[in-house]
Amino acid sequence: MDTKKKIDRLFHSKSTVLAFLLLVIVTSIVFRDKNFLTANNAFNILLKAAKNGGFLALGMTFVILCAEIDLSVGAVLALSGVVMGLVGEVNPILGIFCGIGVGAVSGLMIGWMVTKMRISSWIASLAMMFALRGVILIIAQKSVAVKGSLLTFASVNFFKGAIPGMKSGISLLVFLLFIITFLCMYVARNTKFGMGIYAVGGNCEAARMMGIDVDKIKIGAFMCSGIIAALSGVLLASSSGSATLSAGNVYETYAIAMCAIGGVKLSGGEGKFSGTFFGILIYFVINTIFTYLPTSISVHWQSIIMGLLVLISVGVQSEVLRGIKLRKK
Repeated sequence: MDTKKKIDRLFHSKSTVLAFLLLVIVTSIVFRDKNFLTANNAFNILLKAAKNGGFLALGMTFVILCAEIDLSVGAVLALSGVVMGLVGEVNPILGIFCGIGVGAVSGLMIGWMVTKMRISSWIASLAMMFALRGVILIIAQKSVAVKGSLLTFASVNFFKGAIPGMKSGISLLVFLLFIITFLCMYVARNTKFGMGIYAVGGNCEAARMMGIDVDKIKIGAFMCSGIIAALSGVLLASSSGSATLSAGNVYETYAIAMCAIGGVKLSGGEGKFSGTFFGILIYFVINTIFTYLPTSISVHWQSIIMGLLVLISVGVQSEVLRGIKLRKK
């Protein structure tokens, strides 16, 4: 019986990793003529993840662990790049700080509405999303060029030719995706704030009775989500040389999907940042598989398949959790 419990717990804690490894093995066998298992292809997938919502999923994990949601991250990404570009024309360093500041202020405002005004995070973040998209259109009528920013080195590739199979090198964005993942993991495991997030998400009232400042934890979670989204916007605008007004559109849905695939329980209190990271990888490996198919699948069908994947992921995790709880009883 104890062995069964250990197997169940191992499957639950490592299920996303196992799913990722199984997906990679099957894909490499089925598409062996496409050279899937190459260093160049692996880092291209990581770069795609870094540019298309991977950072946002890590920030979103903070919020979901608190049993909340943040629908504004895509708009924060877009506005932070625009603000950095506009302010950067005067002072590049100030532009970077102002761009990241957009995320901090946005997160603070959403957190305040959720904790002090008792507004649902769905409504508060949705309202913020609309407001930020409106601000973008007010302050800029077209894409903003990023000139003289110290972060233009975000487009630089390192170790070109040093790794067998690598043609373009490893982008700085990939390094930062790993660094931020490890920082988030450290915060979750080794700080009072991280432990508070799990306590609040697991049982808000119990956490309050334990002396945890629930409002402070939730505001901090929204600020983490906003800052990471803004950093992503600053990096993307710097690497491409311009901030587009529609950047980050529907990225919030991608971020939620990656968290769900990564085993982060949407009702809060359960999940790991390492799981989110592998959820990001699974999402973009599947996205890459679509390009390998002999008959191209339309974007609409890709969205339907991804939606089904999220449903299956959440369903499997629920069944595993239910099995573990029943065995405990």
